[in-house]
Amino acid sequence: MLAPVALLALLGLAAFVRPGDGGGPLLLANPDRSRVSEVRAVMARLPETPLVLVGLDPDLGTYAEIRAVVRAAFDDLRARHARLAVISFTPEGRAVAAAEIDRLERSGVGSDALLDLGFIAGAEAGMVRAVTDLVPDEAVGTLADDVRQAGGGMGAFDLALVIGGGDLGPRSWVEQVSTRLPALPIIAIAPTFAQPELAPYLRTGQLVALLATLRDGAAYVAAVGDAATPTLGNAPRERVPSALAMLLGMLLALAVLAVAVAAGLGGGSRAGGGGQWTGRRPATVGPGAEGGGPGAEGGQPQAAGEPAGGAE
Repeated sequence: MLAPVALLALLGLAAFVRPGDGGGPLLLANPDRSRVSEVRAVMARLPETPLVLVGLDPDLGTYAEIRAVVRAAFDDLRARHARLAVISFTPEGRAVAAAEIDRLERSGVGSDALLDLGFIAGAEAGMVRAVTDLVPDEAVGTLADDVRQAGGGMGAFDLALVIGGGDLGPRSWVEQVSTRLPALPIIAIAPTFAQPELAPYLRTGQLVALLATLRDGAAYVAAVGDAATPTLGNAPRERVPSALAMLLGMLLALAVLAVAVAAGLGGGSRAGGGGQWTGRRPATVGPGAEGGGPGAEGGQPQAAGEPAGGAE
């Protein structure tokens, strides 16, 4: 009974084990950094103090996988003095956006570099409308005025950073926004399950860069951390996920599955006694069992004068 408790305790301890600045065997190393290079190359081509539109519509269940990558992207853009405008088209995305905007504000990002565009209803219809009419009337500040002077729509931005995971993600942006604004470059960040769906858009150029695997995300977080600058404020930096914790978690899951399978197989063998399982309680063998008398399966004694076979 103590074995599961010990395994869970070991897993909890491993969650706090970090690879450290020097890397080592616990680091989620990725020898293929082409995706990271694509993201940073796109950002390097941005003009000075660029306008970046952030479409934040992740799924709450999978956002934990990409949260460190999203925050590293914010740090990367802020290090390049980018001005961020955050928009959401789903209620879940709006909840995450509110938390991330609050985090950026607490880290020292002012209203001249951060604009909350809020939530636009209507799903894809609202997204199409936002292509030309994005800034709400109540939005104030220099950043909101700059977007209005540039047309008030998505065409005013130098880059779109799309964080997905739900129904309205990078694919919807490609289908509804990129077809109307082909000159707007789109970088996508998504959970691993979306990789097969989004990879073709990367090959066609409709997405200029994509981070949609755990290893690519970890490599990007490490790259941004290595190039960190003092312009990022005082926000705590996300750490690379512990490879040891994930390894122990997978081993624990496999062990539990193996125990369950072995218990099921062993229980079936014992219940059948080596033979076929009938689902009935075996009859008690005793005097008169074959004839239905005392000790028969029905358990009723033979009445006086009743035929031995119990027939009518």
